[in-house]
Amino acid sequence: MIRDADPRTKLFIVMCISTLGLFFSNPWMQLTVFFLGLLAAFIFKASLMSSVKRLRKMMSVIVMIVILQSIFVKSGNVVIGTKNFTLITDEGLKRGFGFLMRLLVILISGTIISTCSMRMLVQGLVQMKLPYDMAFMTSVGIRFLPLLMEETKDTFTAIQLKGIDIRNLPLKRRFEIISYVFTPVIAGTLNKAKKLSLSVECRGFRAYDRRTSIIQLKFNRSDYMILAATAMLSLALILVNISVL
Repeated sequence: MIRDADPRTKLFIVMCISTLGLFFSNPWMQLTVFFLGLLAAFIFKASLMSSVKRLRKMMSVIVMIVILQSIFVKSGNVVIGTKNFTLITDEGLKRGFGFLMRLLVILISGTIISTCSMRMLVQGLVQMKLPYDMAFMTSVGIRFLPLLMEETKDTFTAIQLKGIDIRNLPLKRRFEIISYVFTPVIAGTLNKAKKLSLSVECRGFRAYDRRTSIIQLKFNRSDYMILAATAMLSLALILVNISVL
């Protein structure tokens, strides 16, 4: 099945999609990369709805950043403004759209990676000649992100239970409370990291120079076909982008 593709295949697709999304500056090319990433996530049966729900919570911040990107870029033709004052230009809108597309491409890349089990992902990184220590730290970092978000959510819930409605506070006071939130979140994260390090040491992590594994990943025919198609499509997009520029 496509969902059971080799983790290295998914990592290669994510690498191509995220690299093209970050380096392309043409809006149409960025939109093309976004739809290709969406297609890849659909093929691998990634959970897009959970990502959409997380993105919806951050939508106000994202919209604000896009607007600021549009406002502070003064080059290009004026879209909204007067003769003496320029508010938004077409170049500013282009920069804001580019930021939004890059953010969505990174989000889709994360959903594709989430279809891999953590054990298989670590094994794939190891077989790609990445040291096991770095592969393990990568997996721990990926696993810690949801915990960090959950810790932040719990802290905001505790503030609301004390009768403080952050949404109705003045902007200055709101930023002060948000800065206070980071202290318990960071403290809780450091505490979890300390417990994890003790657990890893008790299990003899790095007791031997070379670590063996009973799992050995192998490419099948569909993996080779996906890798070849991804490489050719990426090369085609690069050539089209060069011709457009």
